[in-house]
Amino acid sequence: MKALTVYGSWGLVTGASAGIGMAFARRLAAGGLNVVLVARRADRLTALADELARKQGVQTRVVPEDLSQAGAAERVVERTADLEVGMLVNNAGLSAVGRFDLVPRAKIVEMMQVNCVAVTTLTHAYLPAMRQRARGAVIILASVAGYQPLGCAATYGATKAFDLMLAEALWAENRGGGVDVLGVSPGPVETEFQAVAGETPHPGVTPESVVDEALAALGRKPSVITGGALNKMRTWSVRLAPRRQVARLALGVMRGFVPEALR
Repeated sequence: MKALTVYGSWGLVTGASAGIGMAFARRLAAGGLNVVLVARRADRLTALADELARKQGVQTRVVPEDLSQAGAAERVVERTADLEVGMLVNNAGLSAVGRFDLVPRAKIVEMMQVNCVAVTTLTHAYLPAMRQRARGAVIILASVAGYQPLGCAATYGATKAFDLMLAEALWAENRGGGVDVLGVSPGPVETEFQAVAGETPHPGVTPESVVDEALAALGRKPSVITGGALNKMRTWSVRLAPRRQVARLALGVMRGFVPEALR
């Protein structure tokens, strides 16, 4: 694994107030990077910024923005225009489970805004300078949900497929130019994410283990499936089965995690 400081002096992490994003922020700071912290909850970001400055001696910048709102990603770019962001971690994500027609349209649009529009906007903003400097890194959090059509989480699965394809395409475009790009596809992780999405919580790996696997893969491959051999087997096996069967099986699994009223 490369020393993180080879990418620059600042890292930016979205969704940094909890879970995988917080774990990434702590790891970047421990690796010597100053960190921009982006999320909705300013109080949590401020507490994390104080922790990182105290324990790691790094500089921080708190940028409270709700990436589900139009224009939020552009405001993040404006508020970091004076910084040399060498490492971008597109971690913020939003989900809502339920049969597609029962999920509020506003929530569907917010998922697309956070999971696709914000990711694309931020990456497009910071990548040109990374290419010009011939050093940098972009990490995009996808999901094992993006490997198959996912009934009862249709929009979420589709947005994560977008993230995965974007990351792998950018990896190919930037090979050999000093900029490392990686798509990260976790399975279930022990965070508040499932509860916020309305799912019945189920066991998962720790956020720290996801970060460990991601950083170990950065600069070595276009994408990584974290969480062990079972996740890898599940995601790759769907490529061999008929699409009709995959869609039906995935729906059957998801129904077990969705309240009956939303099925």
